[in-house]
Amino acid sequence: MLKRGSLVLAVIALLLVVGCSKPPEVEMQNANSSMQAAKGAEAEQYAPESFRVAMDTLNAANAAKEEQDGKFALFRSYGKSKDMFLSAQKLMDKAKADGEAEKERVKQAVAAMMTEVQATIDTATVALSKAPVGKGNKADIELIKSDLNSVNTGFAEAKADFDGGKYLAAKAKFEAVKNKAQSIISEIEAAKAKKAAPKK
Repeated sequence: MLKRGSLVLAVIALLLVVGCSKPPEVEMQNANSSMQAAKGAEAEQYAPESFRVAMDTLNAANAAKEEQDGKFALFRSYGKSKDMFLSAQKLMDKAKADGEAEKERVKQAVAAMMTEVQATIDTATVALSKAPVGKGNKADIELIKSDLNSVNTGFAEAKADFDGGKYLAAKAKFEAVKNKAQSIISEIEAAKAKKAAPKK
């Protein structure tokens, strides 16, 4: 009678263990939702390190859950994966916040850069309009005009990216445009010097 009672208690204990070891579906869904939110905030681009740590934790949580899924029901224990999913959710939320903060910082920096680049282009345009054109440098000036047109096109493309919220792409394009505009100013100065040089 005592043995039978002990057996019943053991079965009840096992059932309790199984009941407490349900797959952490809710935690997993919450972590995945936070991951999608982080991706929506472009955390992969603007906060890559934070997103990587969060993604590594989420992948580890999935692996831990799958490991338990593969075990016999009575021996499954999802406590570890549940805690990892909770950690992954918090890390994804952090990655999202980090991404949003960095994106705003980049936006402000690129906005200032855009003004600076426009000023450089304006300087190049004025310099070109005042550059003396003669037989010796006419071809050079025409080439510079063509380069300046491509600079203006590049600026328009960079601004379109900025207006579309693609701040990192816009930053790279504005930097290239600025370098080209500065190169044009140097070319104009060289053309002036060539024109002013005394003929031998």
